[in-house]
Amino acid sequence: MESFKIHFWTFVLPLFAANVIHMVIVKFDFMSELAIPLSTKLFGSGKTWRGFILLPLLCALFTFALRSGVMGIENYTWSFFIGFILGLAYLMGELPNSYFKRRLGIQSGQTHPQHKVLQFIIDKIDSLVVLCLVYFVITNISFGMIVALFCFSFLVHISFSWLLFRLRIKKSI
Repeated sequence: MESFKIHFWTFVLPLFAANVIHMVIVKFDFMSELAIPLSTKLFGSGKTWRGFILLPLLCALFTFALRSGVMGIENYTWSFFIGFILGLAYLMGELPNSYFKRRLGIQSGQTHPQHKVLQFIIDKIDSLVVLCLVYFVITNISFGMIVALFCFSFLVHISFSWLLFRLRIKKSI
C-alpha cells in the first residue's frame, strides 16, 4: 500500500516551503542581481533567473532535509535530485500560462476582466499539472495517488495563496 505520508514529505511540503521562501526573497528583493527576466516579451518581468536558480535548489534542499532528516530515508542523492527536478518542473509549468497571458495583453499579477474565475483556476493548476506528470513518470506512484496529491495540493495552494496575500507577501490571490 502506498503511503500518502511519503508523497506528502516528498512532493507537497518541499514545494510549498521552497515557494514561500522564494516569495519572501522576491518580496524583500534579496539577491536582486539575479532578478533578470528570462524574456519580458515572452513571459513578462516576473519570470526571472533568480527564480530558476533558487526555487529548484530550495526545493532540493527541503526534499533532502525532509526525506532524510524527518523520514529517515537514506537515498540522499535521489532525494536531492527529485526535489531539484520538481522545483524545475514547477517553474516550467508556469511558463506556458505566462506566455499566453502576455499574448492576451494581461500583465503580471493582473486578471482578464471577463475570465477571472477561469484565470484563477489556470493560475493554480498550471504548474501542478506539470508537477504531477513529472512525479508520475519518475516515481512508482499509482494514478489514484497522483490524483489525490493533485487535489490536495490544489486546495493547499489556494489556502497558501490566500494566507500569503493576507500577510501582504503576495500581491494577488
